[in-house]
Amino acid sequence: MDLFESVFELYEQVRLKAEADFQDLIKTQYTQQCYSDNGAFCLVLEISVLKNSSDDDYGLLLSINAQTEPNYGGIKHDTPGIYLIAELLSGDHQHLEAVDEVFFDPANEAEVEATYGKIEQFIKPLTGNISSILAGRYDVQPVGA
Repeated sequence: MDLFESVFELYEQVRLKAEADFQDLIKTQYTQQCYSDNGAFCLVLEISVLKNSSDDDYGLLLSINAQTEPNYGGIKHDTPGIYLIAELLSGDHQHLEAVDEVFFDPANEAEVEATYGKIEQFIKPLTGNISSILAGRYDVQPVGA
């Protein structure tokens, strides 16, 4: 399993749902996208609410960071592998939801699949809820609502 490609497909479902529901009221873009042969990657989907665009809070960030060093200080681990964290943040970087940091060996297919399962459990509900999160937080209504 290519974890980056699988996660990207989940992100695309969220992006397409938000774009379908809000059309020209929002702008979506990938502001970070990196991939390494060692299994490390990052992916950030930004959903900007155009009517409420401000420096304080412009929308939502769906972020995932998988790297060879812990994302949080104080975690010690001698085994080589990948540390992954997934988060939903508001534009002012307030944490709305997160997956606790997961450690896995990118060469171990079972660990990669288990990690994907945790990410999927986090992102799948967002696909259905992204419109209500945007509407409730940013006072925009889906087109046709």
